[in-house]
Amino acid sequence: MTTTITAVGNPPPATIRTTELACLERLLDAAREGRSAVAEIAADPGSGKSRLLTALTRQAERRGVRVLRSRCAEAESGVAHGPFVHAFSTWQDQDATGAATPPTAALLSLLAQGPGPEARRGTGGRGYYAEVRRLIGASLATAPGGLLLILDDYHWADPGTAELLGTLIHSPAAGGLAVAVAHRPRQIPAAVRAPLHEGVEQGLVDLVDLPALDLAQSAAVLRTAPDAPGLARLRERAGGVPLYLLALAEEEQQATGAGAGTVPAASGFAVHLHAELEPLDESSLTVVRAAAVLGDTFTVDTVAEVAAVSRARSCAILGELRRRDLVRPTSQSGLLTFRHPLLGRGLYETTDGCWRAGAHGRALTCLRALGAPATELAPHIEQAGSGIGDADRRDLGTAARFALHLSRPAAAAHWLTVAIRLDRAAHAADGGGRGHEDGPGGAPATAEADEPVTEELWRSVVQHLAAAGDADRVVRLVREILAGPAARTGVDRAGTVAYLSAVLAALGRDEDAQGLIAAELSAEPGPAPEAAALLQLRRHVCKVLAGQVPARADVERLVRVTAGAGPVAEAGALTLRGLCAVVAGDTCAAEWALVAAAQTIDELDDSGPADEPESTLLLLLSWAEALMGWYGPAHGHAERALSAVRARGDAHLLAPLLDTLGYVHYQSGRMPDALTAAQECRDVATAAGRSDHVGLSDAITEAAWAQLGRRNPSARLTRPVAGDPLESPRTPLNALLQAEAHLAAGDGEAAFALLLPRREAWRVSEPVAVLAARGYELLAAAAVTAGLETVGMSAEVVDEWAAHSADAAAAVGIAEQRGHALMARGHALLSRRQNGEAARVYAEAVDLLGAESPAGARARELARELDRPARVASAREADTGPEGAFADLTLREKEVAALAGEGCKTKEIAQRLTVSPRTVDAHLTRIYSKLGVNSRAELARLMALAG
Repeated sequence: MTTTITAVGNPPPATIRTTELACLERLLDAAREGRSAVAEIAADPGSGKSRLLTALTRQAERRGVRVLRSRCAEAESGVAHGPFVHAFSTWQDQDATGAATPPTAALLSLLAQGPGPEARRGTGGRGYYAEVRRLIGASLATAPGGLLLILDDYHWADPGTAELLGTLIHSPAAGGLAVAVAHRPRQIPAAVRAPLHEGVEQGLVDLVDLPALDLAQSAAVLRTAPDAPGLARLRERAGGVPLYLLALAEEEQQATGAGAGTVPAASGFAVHLHAELEPLDESSLTVVRAAAVLGDTFTVDTVAEVAAVSRARSCAILGELRRRDLVRPTSQSGLLTFRHPLLGRGLYETTDGCWRAGAHGRALTCLRALGAPATELAPHIEQAGSGIGDADRRDLGTAARFALHLSRPAAAAHWLTVAIRLDRAAHAADGGGRGHEDGPGGAPATAEADEPVTEELWRSVVQHLAAAGDADRVVRLVREILAGPAARTGVDRAGTVAYLSAVLAALGRDEDAQGLIAAELSAEPGPAPEAAALLQLRRHVCKVLAGQVPARADVERLVRVTAGAGPVAEAGALTLRGLCAVVAGDTCAAEWALVAAAQTIDELDDSGPADEPESTLLLLLSWAEALMGWYGPAHGHAERALSAVRARGDAHLLAPLLDTLGYVHYQSGRMPDALTAAQECRDVATAAGRSDHVGLSDAITEAAWAQLGRRNPSARLTRPVAGDPLESPRTPLNALLQAEAHLAAGDGEAAFALLLPRREAWRVSEPVAVLAARGYELLAAAAVTAGLETVGMSAEVVDEWAAHSADAAAAVGIAEQRGHALMARGHALLSRRQNGEAARVYAEAVDLLGAESPAGARARELARELDRPARVASAREADTGPEGAFADLTLREKEVAALAGEGCKTKEIAQRLTVSPRTVDAHLTRIYSKLGVNSRAELARLMALAG
């Protein structure tokens, strides 16, 4: 994730170091009061010292304090008192002739003259510095508001400046002189810092450190929110240093294109880097560039090899670079690194490309001789640009595998791409052949052993990318794989295209998948007939994996094309024919096609794991069987495919298979198994970016928990209310499952709001024909459960829905759907208070639905409810207590009964359960009927008896 930055190119606030600025403002108070004060600001480069001093200067000018500012320079580090001379030479007070005022002129003359040889021999120095102090005091007399002297980059100061500063610390000049000294603590000589250090220890100097920026300060620098995505990670990479923070943010913006049209923030970093490199001679620049080529860490010896200089020269230059704090030692002895990775990258990018390629070649030779791991060698292989040998092939393949081991599929894809491109270039240079270097010990190396782009490797990389939902990188890698020499000459290219197209489709990139197949079918020379049939089949399979249903006419043509093309192609075409037919409600055609497809696919079962084409067909077959209500065969085929998919790591098939299994378990009454499959599916689908599978798994989860009579502990779905806008897309099946969940909890109003929010049309498109009877039944059930008056419906409307359900069930001829039609008829009878007839119809529906299915359990419960009042009365007459009657209440009815028994009013109950008052009254009506009571008082007494 990248950081959201409002305007990287615009300057940040004057300073975000407000705490440190407040400390420095005490200098201004001292100067205005005629006292002397000294503050030391110590911080690494880029920490904001100069910006902090600029903010202090502005504060001083506002308060009437005169400011003299000087920056020490390395080139003048041998000039005595140079910073003081530069500072006081800017004094603006002049006499009538335009010359500097006498005290300042005398001071400048004395500073330029220096203490003389006697002082340098240890005599006469006190008198010299006493005179300097006197003249400074005389100058201060002309500045009634006090004087602020700023010495920046003090690490370059000369010893005379340090001695004079020490004098002013221990023996201040008369008047209000405040001194702010800023330096880099890693670069300042001990002799130069000694007066400051002693002053701090004696309480004469205030030490102001600049710590790493916190999140709020980092957000202020980037002008974004403290909780902006990626800000914490960016701050950590920058080490809390403002200069690096801005440069890294601009780098990320350029990588994503978000920074187009802005002034590059890294331009400040580029200027900073140039200033640090400018004093270096050509030999030193060569060494530091060699270090940049080597990467994050390097040694004296490796730098010497890459820079082509002697070890002694390399050691001397790196020592000087350490003094300049360009490079630093690591915790590992002998290993060096740049002060920050940005320095190395900046150096690398400004190095001549031709020299850089040669340096990578030297680095590769050196590191390989030292036995460096493949992950260190791979960048040099990529950048050397001198062809590829067998050792390079091995190292690139190893680097890709190691990246997978570290769960870094993007890095693995990168090294795999490098290997393919270099191999392709070598293949072209050899005119289609490829020579091989000798293997270890002089033995000839084989192409098979050294080939980095094995099918095992590229499949593994593609699988890991698919599991991470990185569709864009999969698309790019697929193009490289199919353009590589191995794929171009491989005997199973059609199988490769079929596999890769399925991965793309499962990631929601159906257009890319279709384009891949179309390009292969139109290539010259074209694929063999069997291969072409396989690709034609995969074209339609991809549509299903992407969440679409192929046109039946296209599938019928496919059946003709695949005739005689082998069992897999024929079974696949029949499976697609059956799936299209069942979705269209043509269950006669679907039954014939699916039975034939299952017979062919089952004959392929050799007790071993199914291959990818077979697993894909098993997925489609199991889903079609589930829609037909054939849950036994669907379960077997899905489990067989899932076992093989897990073994191979085909992540692109995992989510649809788990959703299929979760749905089959749910419809079969195996709620714990349904929850397990749905939860795993949600995790997998979320990682892969498939919101459609996430939605179905959530719906299965909610429905399964409701069937168990419990609330989902991690509920993600909100309760719908009539008239609310749709928050997220739902497929028809998702809506039906969610409606069943609400009904199982006794919340008919929520189910009705989900299915018919505006009384005009379905919130989602009307269910496919094979599920239409179920949809109308649930709509009728929701209206009756909520109460017809509550939802504004009439018994005539429920009759109409029951008729639609009966027509839909008759059209498909599936026993399960006929059961739903019977239930819809029962709801219509119940709406007209024909309870006895309704109970008979519900009982008949149980036989069609199956007693263990959710719908069958609901029908059985409805039949028992209608017969319950008489049984409750008999139980009370027999003095057996009401406990059994309470056990028959639904979860929501128990909640309403408990609150009503506590004396809560209808409105209070509605607020606590987040339902409408009319829904509460509907629940109470059913509770009274089940328990055989007529009032809240009787309900409270009955509950008290039950304990």
